[in-house]
Amino acid sequence: MGTLHWNPEDSMLVAGLLTSVAGFGLYRTFSRHVQHIFRLSTRFPALEPQAFQVLLQRVWGILFLMILPLGFVTICFDLAPSYFGLGARFLRPPPLWGFLIVPVLLAVVFLLSSSPANLKKYPQIRSATWTRGLLVFSAISWVVFLVAYEFLFRGLLLFSSITVLNSWTAVILNVTLYAFAHIYKGLPELLLSIPFGFILCYLTLVTGNIWCAVALHSIIALSSEWLSLKAHPQMKLAIK
Repeated sequence: MGTLHWNPEDSMLVAGLLTSVAGFGLYRTFSRHVQHIFRLSTRFPALEPQAFQVLLQRVWGILFLMILPLGFVTICFDLAPSYFGLGARFLRPPPLWGFLIVPVLLAVVFLLSSSPANLKKYPQIRSATWTRGLLVFSAISWVVFLVAYEFLFRGLLLFSSITVLNSWTAVILNVTLYAFAHIYKGLPELLLSIPFGFILCYLTLVTGNIWCAVALHSIIALSSEWLSLKAHPQMKLAIK
């Protein structure tokens, strides 16, 4: 009978997988507690309750997708955050197509932004009037949230799995879970998340950190928000 060998890399893979699933599950659970969100929103009268709900959901994301998982794995395995893609150095610069893909992504966002299906969901904040402060606050919260989001998938999950699995297996595992995370957003976003997930995983493995993934994801999120806001017939931008 064979002997089961357990090594530190296996422990990291299991910890990364379980922590990623638990972190995303907690984020979704807390984000859906609307009654508590609206109760808290009374303390911030400058924001409409629904806008506060969206911004608080992003705060939950930062907490459950990055802060708590990062604290857990760095303490348990005595590793620096840079091990999970949060370093400032690049192993290699991003490939040229990583820059050329930006106008392609913007073109896709532009084509989809004015569709009725898109305008039912975006922009996420459904305020009829967007002030300069709301526009800036939403953009900042989007980017910080996406740092946390990319850390969970392209940082923690990918770098913990690559220690045990070969590159293709690790990427397929990553993209599969990433696609599952988009089920609640509907079939179009689920399908688009698959090729996008492969691109983000490749750029992360090539560069050794998550910052290209964060940049591309932020470009899509912000351009989608701004173009959807412009196209929405019931919303306007009030900048004095």
